[in-house]
Amino acid sequence: MEKLIRVRPEGAPLTRDVVPDEVPPAGKQARVRRSARHARSSCARPSRRPSLSIRSAEGRRWAADLSAPGTAGLVVYGMCGIGKSTLAGQIATRVGRMQAGRVVNGEVSAADLAAGPAEADFIIFHNFDDNLSQEAGQWAFRDPSLATLLANWKGRLLITCRHPFTWPIAGPAQATSNAPWLAPSPTALDKLVFRQLGPLTRSGAAELTTSLPAIRRLADSERDRAWRLTAGHPLAITYLDSLLTLGEPYSGVSARIEALVEARTGQPLPGTEPTELPAPAAEMIACAARDQMFRELFDRLSYGARALLVRASVFRLPVAAEVVAGRAGQIAECEVAGLLAIGDRHELAVHRWTADALHRRLAEADLGAQVAAAHRQAAWHWQIRAAGSPSPHQAELEAGYHQRQATRAAEARRPAGRRPGTGVSTGRRRPVLTRAGRLGVAGAFLAGAFATSSVVLTVEANRAFSVRHLAHAEALARTSAQAPARTSAPVPVSVSQAVAVRAQAAAWAASQVSGGAIMACDPAMCAVLAQHGIAAGSLVVLRPGAADPLGSDVVLATAAVREMFGVRLVSVYAPELLASFGTGQDRIDIRAVPPDGAPAYRAALAADLRARRLAGSELLRDPLISFGAAARAQLATGRVDARLLTTLDTLAASEPVRVTAFLDDGPGAASGLPLRAAELTASNTTARKMLAFFRVQRPPYLFAQAAIAAGPGGESVLTVEFAAPAPLGLLQS
Repeated sequence: MEKLIRVRPEGAPLTRDVVPDEVPPAGKQARVRRSARHARSSCARPSRRPSLSIRSAEGRRWAADLSAPGTAGLVVYGMCGIGKSTLAGQIATRVGRMQAGRVVNGEVSAADLAAGPAEADFIIFHNFDDNLSQEAGQWAFRDPSLATLLANWKGRLLITCRHPFTWPIAGPAQATSNAPWLAPSPTALDKLVFRQLGPLTRSGAAELTTSLPAIRRLADSERDRAWRLTAGHPLAITYLDSLLTLGEPYSGVSARIEALVEARTGQPLPGTEPTELPAPAAEMIACAARDQMFRELFDRLSYGARALLVRASVFRLPVAAEVVAGRAGQIAECEVAGLLAIGDRHELAVHRWTADALHRRLAEADLGAQVAAAHRQAAWHWQIRAAGSPSPHQAELEAGYHQRQATRAAEARRPAGRRPGTGVSTGRRRPVLTRAGRLGVAGAFLAGAFATSSVVLTVEANRAFSVRHLAHAEALARTSAQAPARTSAPVPVSVSQAVAVRAQAAAWAASQVSGGAIMACDPAMCAVLAQHGIAAGSLVVLRPGAADPLGSDVVLATAAVREMFGVRLVSVYAPELLASFGTGQDRIDIRAVPPDGAPAYRAALAADLRARRLAGSELLRDPLISFGAAARAQLATGRVDARLLTTLDTLAASEPVRVTAFLDDGPGAASGLPLRAAELTASNTTARKMLAFFRVQRPPYLFAQAAIAAGPGGESVLTVEFAAPAPLGLLQS
């Protein structure tokens, strides 16, 4: 048994080599630095918008258009976030060409496209607007050589974009050695079919809302109202679901959205009719709803999460978390708010509809310099990629785009009506954020911008660099920006209960789980843990498709996590239930994850129980320690944590000890778990000496929480509690 530090009668600790050079404050153990493997996330991307048949009619009709003889391709256009890319994927699958084609996202050069596989007879272009420019009120190709190349393309094209565009008629094109794709076209360009994708109809929105965790709990009339509030915009509907999931009352959110829509459009929202909104009206309503909900979601984020969102929002292509200095807790916050998506290769992406709302808000607050700085950092990243790539065209295109955007953002900061060289403004005043909001966003970005600049070079030099190396052991600051005023209307019971259960589980984990423990959780639970002060480096985010929760010490098993692992969660990975909160689908189980699996853990637990019984019987015979009746029974049956047994044995050599009770096996915990807390009764002076003894111990014998309270008869009661989960094998060693 390892010796502990005895305390002299006057309270002065003996000087021994086991005393740490720097004693952490009570309850705050130093975070244990783990290997990078602990920061991994699951491979599959979480889908906030389930695969539904809400666009099945369009998918069938437009797949037939694409497959029709004489058709060169299909262009699906519509407002940002309306679901064009999702529908394009369904169409490609329906026509059976996905395996024979390739996918291009964003801007593309004619050289890169011509250098692709010649056998690809089907190409999907997402976000094709990046290849267009507006001239004389019409959208047209910015690069004539790209237009000529596509005009002579022999296969089929599937294009998604926000605006319809003019396509030049294929004519004779002079081929050169530098542009061999500019070959003469033998015939005129085949027909392109343009189809506009509008908002969801009332029935389509109803199908989507039944798949979302918070909105589906609302009454039918409230779900119908949600469609009108968002104009059937799928991304706006998921924004609303995120707000409700985070605890906002539906009545308050809907009232704020309705007020903003009426202010923007000059008309109240339609009541019971129509069942399908015209596209211009739908876009105006959806953008107003987006701006209101984005403001509320953004204000809930911590400073670090806000800065991460700004840095990631300028990229047109998904990027690795290291590029934007993304930490697990911050990523989880943004993801559960519906403002950040995680790709199949752990890459981060901010939807352009979301990015537009963010950049507009920063511009209104006179914080456009943040966007310009983020574009400069992004340009630097792509320049480095281009320098080290054998095919630099894509990286060069992205670097040039970010350089142009940084220049435009910097120019846009010059206020209208202000004369150069003077500080006098002759124009209008611009709306700004609250002081707390401005300081929160500005301070967060400045804190993260320098981290980004130091990360980019390192990442490009060593692609094995992991998020874990960036996730220093520091607690995330709580959001100081206040959310808009809430109404007094009641919160839907089922939604508010789910939020309350997550808060209870997070509070218990933050106060009871060991400071060095790695916690595994789904994105929503990780975000709440981060808000309760759990460091980003101590979180492992679990997503659908995760192989296992191994590498963590504790898993917070929400309904989503239980669905991921099924019965194997208990039988293989996390056999011991430390605490449980809530019931039904809202239930959250906090479970210990032993490093060697369930069978080895059960064997170690049995051996530890035998050792605890033996040590407990020895303490019962110690004349310097007295126990209450319940405490004696708990000692005899081996119910007391080994850390308590060891510290009490050592403490009794200096002070007579009276143990009133052993406590705390966690709410809903499995029977037989070691009791981690003890109540000691003593005079006030002696209780303070005992507390001094506990404070100078080293892990694993350093307590998590301790307090002195007044007891009966003028005595004091010292309560000492150790963290969960209880380590095994201390007594055997």
